[in-house]
Amino acid sequence: MLQNSPVHRSSEKKMIVTTHIAAPCLLTVCTIQSGADDVPKLLAVTGGSLVLHLILDIVPHGFIATPDTIFRKIAPTVIELIPGPLILIASIVFFGNPILFLTASFFGLIPDLCTVLFCWSRESAVKLPFVLLIHRLHRKVHWFETEHPDGSVSTFFPNNMLLALEAVFIICILTVLFKQNIT
Repeated sequence: MLQNSPVHRSSEKKMIVTTHIAAPCLLTVCTIQSGADDVPKLLAVTGGSLVLHLILDIVPHGFIATPDTIFRKIAPTVIELIPGPLILIASIVFFGNPILFLTASFFGLIPDLCTVLFCWSRESAVKLPFVLLIHRLHRKVHWFETEHPDGSVSTFFPNNMLLALEAVFIICILTVLFKQNIT
């Protein structure tokens, strides 16, 4: 059953950071294990992580932190911001190649960063052509949201169900990512 969730600011409506760091880390491990040379690896993780973000954002997803909670309430802020960097650090420790993992994670977050920049300062975003292009593309892949003229966003699906599905997805990514280091 579809229902509208509360309206939240578009700069805060995103798949949690954990997903957009864990998925590029998995892509990076696959790239490292491919045996490719350094330049093709770097190109694969930069472009691949950016495209992966947009592909993942096509799937309806929830949010933890909102404008009312981010950096104002400890639990939502910690849940939103801490697991992703911990996964990144663990990936670097287990697999090495910190530059490759950091690059992949950065490019995996670019669409959200462009959207935040656009929402904070439209004037600055318009001056940077790639920011505006990525923001527009990013908004299009969020087909399950409606952006309103005041900058708020409403979604068609209940948030808790989407967060539960995303948590299962993250666990699957982590299982594949670290399976050889666990056994």
